[in-house]
Amino acid sequence: MNNPNLAVRPDFSSEDFAEARLQLTSDTVDDNQAARILGSLWDIQNAKDIQRWNAHREEDEQRARALAEQEAEEAAQQQRRLREEAEAALAEERKKNKAKYAPVPDKGEYCELYFFTNDGLAEAESFNPSIDDEALTLLKTDNGQHVWVPATNTRDKSAIIKDEDLTWEQFGEASVHLLEAMREHDWQEDRIEMHVKFWTALETHPWCRSPLNLLKRALLLYQSQQRQKWHRAIGTSQAFSLAKLNIGVLNDAREELHAREHNEQLENLRQVSLTPLLPPSPLSPPPPPVLATAHANNPNLAPHPKKKLPFPVPPHPPPPAQRLLIILTPIRHHVR
Repeated sequence: MNNPNLAVRPDFSSEDFAEARLQLTSDTVDDNQAARILGSLWDIQNAKDIQRWNAHREEDEQRARALAEQEAEEAAQQQRRLREEAEAALAEERKKNKAKYAPVPDKGEYCELYFFTNDGLAEAESFNPSIDDEALTLLKTDNGQHVWVPATNTRDKSAIIKDEDLTWEQFGEASVHLLEAMREHDWQEDRIEMHVKFWTALETHPWCRSPLNLLKRALLLYQSQQRQKWHRAIGTSQAFSLAKLNIGVLNDAREELHAREHNEQLENLRQVSLTPLLPPSPLSPPPPPVLATAHANNPNLAPHPKKKLPFPVPPHPPPPAQRLLIILTPIRHHVR
């Protein structure tokens, strides 16, 4: 059906409608009046056609809108199902591979490199929060009573190794794993590149190849201190880059470790000096007697005459604490 809104009324006075006019002609209706009557009839019919056309068009539009809304709702439901399935799959993947999805600190959050060593990641793999959070273990309190506590409360926190106490093999493991985690968690590329330069500078520093363990630990201590400072400074006016090593701060880390060792030696000396010297126990068995016949039969066991030594001998040796002080006197190594 053509759109009646676009229809044009014919010329009913033309020769094409002569027969139609003749049907209407009478003693009171001439040819012109018959043409006008035909035109009026056409207008009435066209108005009805337009009304039906518009009604059908409105119905078609309503059906189209309803169909579109239905399709949109079905599409939304499909998207929700896909999203829920993806979230469920991701949750399952996180449960199976916690190391891959370990949270990576960015702004203001610092964590030890130990968590990204092979041992740290293996520990994360073995921990199942869905089970361990509900597991209970029996502990004995100070008053002798036994109580049930969550197993997570008994996890050994002392197993975490400070950065400065890591081996260089562990440091290498952690730096590689942490860089991978940064990329997987969409860290800014310039920050990832900064950490690459930072850790590379530490691994290529001459102290890393030094036979003195203190210098190697100083590099790791500097690494830990500077990373913590960098995290705290993000987003502030004190923000800085880790890429270039600060020699002055690195020397401060070395001096800090040297002071620690010196204080530990003094503390050990103090503990030894405060330890009383115990006399021989009266329960100790006496030495076995030496038989005279043994000396007589074996000339090697006969007493030798005292010989004069070529150097003076003090009447009494220094006490043990003084001897330890002589041994533990720190010798400061000046490393340039």
